[in-house]
Amino acid sequence: MKQKETSIKSFYSLAKYPTHELLMDAQIASSGAHQARLIEKFKKNKNYIKSQFIALKIVYGFVFLVMPIIPLASYMGVIENLKSGLYPIETILFISSFVFGFFSALMILYVLLFGMMPAGSFMSGNAFKWLQTLPFSKKNLKKLGFMTIFRSLDIPLIVMGLGLPIILLIFTQDVLIFLLTLPSSLLNVVFSFSILVIIGEKISHVFSESQSKSKKANLIRILTVAGFFIIAFGMTFVINWGFSAIENFYRIFATNAPPLFLNLILSLIPFPFAPGYLISFGIITDQSPLLLIFTSIIGYLMFISITIILLKKAMKNLNSAISSEIKIEYKEKEIREDIRVEIKPTTTIKSYIRKDLITSTRDMQSFIFLFMPIFYPLILMFSMFGVISDEITSIEAIMIMWSFIMLLYLFIPPLVIGGFLNLEESGSSTVASLPMVPREQAKAKIILMSSIQAISLTLIALILTFMLNSFLLLWLLVISLPIAWTILLFMFEMKIRLFGKMKYKYIVEELHKELKVEKWIIMIASEIVIYFVILITGSILFLIYGILTTILVLAVIGVIGLLIVIFVFTRMFPKPEKIAEYKTGGFLREHIYVGALVLMILFFIFLYLPNIIEGPFIPLLIKLPLVVILFIDFFIIMGLLILLWIVIVPFGLKLPTFKGSFNNYSQSIGLSRIKPLWNNLLIGISAFFIFILSKVLFGLILGRVYLYPVALISPPGSNFPGLLGFGWFILFFALRPGIWEEVAFRGVILNMQLKKYGRISSIIINGILFGLFHFVNLIFGQELIPTLFQVFFASCIGIAFAYMYIKTKSLLSCILVHYLIDSVSQIFVINIFNPIYITLFSTIGTGIVPMILIILFTNLLSYKKQEF
Repeated sequence: MKQKETSIKSFYSLAKYPTHELLMDAQIASSGAHQARLIEKFKKNKNYIKSQFIALKIVYGFVFLVMPIIPLASYMGVIENLKSGLYPIETILFISSFVFGFFSALMILYVLLFGMMPAGSFMSGNAFKWLQTLPFSKKNLKKLGFMTIFRSLDIPLIVMGLGLPIILLIFTQDVLIFLLTLPSSLLNVVFSFSILVIIGEKISHVFSESQSKSKKANLIRILTVAGFFIIAFGMTFVINWGFSAIENFYRIFATNAPPLFLNLILSLIPFPFAPGYLISFGIITDQSPLLLIFTSIIGYLMFISITIILLKKAMKNLNSAISSEIKIEYKEKEIREDIRVEIKPTTTIKSYIRKDLITSTRDMQSFIFLFMPIFYPLILMFSMFGVISDEITSIEAIMIMWSFIMLLYLFIPPLVIGGFLNLEESGSSTVASLPMVPREQAKAKIILMSSIQAISLTLIALILTFMLNSFLLLWLLVISLPIAWTILLFMFEMKIRLFGKMKYKYIVEELHKELKVEKWIIMIASEIVIYFVILITGSILFLIYGILTTILVLAVIGVIGLLIVIFVFTRMFPKPEKIAEYKTGGFLREHIYVGALVLMILFFIFLYLPNIIEGPFIPLLIKLPLVVILFIDFFIIMGLLILLWIVIVPFGLKLPTFKGSFNNYSQSIGLSRIKPLWNNLLIGISAFFIFILSKVLFGLILGRVYLYPVALISPPGSNFPGLLGFGWFILFFALRPGIWEEVAFRGVILNMQLKKYGRISSIIINGILFGLFHFVNLIFGQELIPTLFQVFFASCIGIAFAYMYIKTKSLLSCILVHYLIDSVSQIFVINIFNPIYITLFSTIGTGIVPMILIILFTNLLSYKKQEF
């Protein structure tokens, strides 16, 4: 006996090595496309496997320790209901046995969830290849194999076997319940362990490399991995269903007890009900029907018999795992006798799609990205069935549901993009046999990702249509599909742009892995911004024009957005015949006015974004003092514009030059070139006085001039006309246009123009673009006639500013005069009532005359003369 115990202990100790190898093999098998990275981790950290092995067992053990709370809570409920006398004995027996049976089934699901992949890797026999070289008998190898599987789950299995009996004993102080629960719990461990070994052997065949190329094996592999994730992600749904079922049983059988034959039939079912009935008899010791006790004992004995049969089957499978190497060699000999190769030509895109699909089915990590976007939303909808069917009845509620579903689908692009763009480390033989055309690779991945998103969104739409008996939400979700595809392609192109840009092409592999977290934050933040823009647009359309107009406009937005991202894709991935003359980027620099239009659109979007950001907080903001609101708005706008013109434009769009450092960018736009300082300041201040002089003189000639210098020291909200109502805050408010409009139009756009056109043409067109940009004030509530005058005035002043920038090679003078015009010049208020005089004042007095005089004085005061 002593020798036997020592032998078992030795086998347990020796099992440490194949157990670690087992975990390593399972991780490599499940990592698929990421095997190289995983092996690199193994090399860097020798204790990686050991520490992860211990951590996993502790986590799994904790789960098994927490789960007995379910039967404990139900036990307390059964005792309370038994004392109250509100429910018949048959009802309590039925519900109690259901609870313990449900718990036993749940434990098996968790054992399969935690042990399926390691057991499958172990049953492949790879862990025994080196052990077979040792002087061990077949019997001892079988013992070692048993101890290896046990050691991989020893802590969880021990907790599973002893957790429920001990917890019930501690909280109930009932020894009889402990004695009835302990053998059932231990038997459940053996039963679960045997099933795990049997299923593990089946999985080892499914994932066997020798069978990986048949269509049947691929289908079985997909179904197997899908079943794994159904167990994993459906566990919460199962638990919720179990609790709701218990409540329903109490409600159904409150007055009418279940018939005796129902309890008799269930008690004869070996698993999971027979052990549950025996445990329940410990609760109801003096009122249990004798016939039911007899049938439960028969069912329990059947459970013991089935467990023994399964254990023998598991040991037999374990024996096959030990001798698997001989079988593999025999099969290989049979295969080599007759080999026929049939080559079927196919397109490159289909080959890439097939490679990615097969890789995903072998790779647990990648399969998450394939399966979860389809499966998880369905579980969420089913779990919310009651709330949805009861609450979603009106059109407004359907719009809210639509916004929630669109928010839910924001997680699909990061998942599928992060998964399918990291599959290029696998399928080397397939890739080597194909022409390396990045366009074909990218198109294959887009087809796969778009299909997954379409399937998921379509299933949700059909299910909700059935649940709500309304086709309105179906239409909303269907027309939202182009929007969803737009966001997906936008994220895909950003991922390629940030991670896969080479000098003369884009590739789908991650080339630039630095700042990975920051890049993903930018991508996800951009996705969220697009979502809120669509959401607010849809909400405004719905509130003003109704649901039909909303559906139509959203459909148009989706189609336009999809066309834009498709166009961008064709630019990033040209056709093979155009690759020779292609280089990454440069489109906006080569097509100056397309680039200028893009910059102006981005400028408007970033000016409009604060309305979206502040929208949800309006009820809170209106309670704050006006000064606080103004500063919050100011800092949000300034932060967004800094992001646009200091980060996105130079580093994302590479404008106005390809050089990527901030120092080069600031020098190229004249933001850091301010020498000689005194000359730039003199030109800026002189230009401001010229503008004020012209404004006041024409104001005196054509109307009346009022001076409000006290406004610049008055608090915001004072009773002054126009922008002077901001009081002293106008000195902060004017910084936004004073700085960033000059950076945009003179610093970036004008520099782009000068690289392709002459100075005179660039100056005139730049000024006109600057003036036309002020049409955006119509969107912010300004009337048409004042806006037209402002456009003309801004065009003239823009021409003068452009000339000033070229002469000084610096933005300082332009920013200075622009800021002073938008702030200090506001104290001169001009009142003119004659429409003709207003036209003359707005065009000549503040436009043409200041433009000419500023150009003349700038030329006179310039530090260095420039030839035109």
